[in-house]
Amino acid sequence: ACRPGVAGRRGDRRPRAGTPLLGLVLLGGGIGAASYGALSSDSEASAIWISAAAIVSVLGMILVVPVVVSTVARLTRRLPLTTRYAARDAARHRTRTVPAVAAVAATVAGVVALGIAVASDEMRNQETYVPQLAMGDGRVSYWAEALPGEDVVDTAPVWEQLAAAARRAAPEVDVAPVLGVGQNPDGSYTSVTLRAPVKGETMPGMYGGGFGSDVLAGDDADQLAGLVPEGQREVVATALREGRAVVFAGREVDADTVSVRAETWRDGAERPDRTPRVEVPALYVVHDGIPPALAILPTAMVDELGLAAQTTGLMLVGDLDAATETAIDEAASAVTEEASVYVERGYQRPDETVVILLVLGVLGGVLMLGGTLTATFLALSDARPDLATMSAVGAAPRTRRRVAAAYALVVGVVGAVLGAGVGLIPGIAISRPLTSMTGYDGRPDLGPYLDVPWLLIAALVLALPLLTAAVVGLATRSRLPVVARLE
Repeated sequence: ACRPGVAGRRGDRRPRAGTPLLGLVLLGGGIGAASYGALSSDSEASAIWISAAAIVSVLGMILVVPVVVSTVARLTRRLPLTTRYAARDAARHRTRTVPAVAAVAATVAGVVALGIAVASDEMRNQETYVPQLAMGDGRVSYWAEALPGEDVVDTAPVWEQLAAAARRAAPEVDVAPVLGVGQNPDGSYTSVTLRAPVKGETMPGMYGGGFGSDVLAGDDADQLAGLVPEGQREVVATALREGRAVVFAGREVDADTVSVRAETWRDGAERPDRTPRVEVPALYVVHDGIPPALAILPTAMVDELGLAAQTTGLMLVGDLDAATETAIDEAASAVTEEASVYVERGYQRPDETVVILLVLGVLGGVLMLGGTLTATFLALSDARPDLATMSAVGAAPRTRRRVAAAYALVVGVVGAVLGAGVGLIPGIAISRPLTSMTGYDGRPDLGPYLDVPWLLIAALVLALPLLTAAVVGLATRSRLPVVARLE
């Protein structure tokens, strides 16, 4: 049956009983699909299931909106007149209210889901961050690669100029060269492979390292020990002083030696020059993150193995502040544009993450404001006879503004709460495959990580509806309409 309004107008029919039940079923299906996608080992299938879960959940939410709006209207009995009127008018005219609430909810759901994904990925980056140097220390990197047909670049003079420039820019900083095995002065390249005397044990694959070489060399044990986490520096320095190689591994290795073999590639050669595999004393150090190199060798051991080491980086030891870093960077850039400076300051949240969350919040706010304003002013247009009746019985001129603000608040809060709840489904689900990290080289698996941006959600659910209501209240004319009524 239809219920008459204050002005004698008639509202919409009650929603069918099966509609909200179907909505609840779809919501349940969305939760199930999201859970299956989150636990799936196939990344492509996981993305499909979670995307489908998001769509199904939003559809289910839309079917539930009419019942939620009606329930909210019944819960406003003890609230002020304007709020009661707005909630009950929204419930009477569901064909006008439901699309607005659904639009707000869908917007909030998308923002919440994306916000959880971004925040969880940021949490993963922070939790898995491993310092490359001691806090406050830095390095100068430089890489010059000769193009085909060009002469080999002699990097030794450049490194000397870079070291001199760094010392002039920051006299209080200790500048020390770091030697690496790899690029040779004659243009050939030497790669070193290490093998533990344990069946099935493999060493980490390398990538150049922070100092541009797979294998580092040197005699300053304290300086080289600064390349590893603080808890490992003492044992690393002791091993280097004793003439042992320091080998980085992903897990504990029960051995005290390592076999070393080198391959030198020369221009025009079809095969590399290989050295015999030699077993040398070693200390295996477990490094959870990215190690500074595959291994660190004393210079005497490098000579015994017939290898050549040359400067591949500069170590900057000292508490480098931002001004000092800038001064060294400018001095290094004046020597060569290929030089770069890195200072260890721990994990730093990228500006892009903050920008993305702000953009999501602003976008959600704009869309919420647009949908709420449209629904509110349509409601005010339909409510002119009711407002005229209120005026006739003595309502104050500001009643129109209060009604408009209350209607915007009802639409905004109901839509935001529903959207936030639905957005949690795909947001939490996508965080698992997004932040799970498979271990490599014997390292354990990491993750998943979950970080719900409660501040963003609070802004969407509480702050934005209140702001929207304030904007609507201020933008609405306070003068109540005068409508002629025929009895």
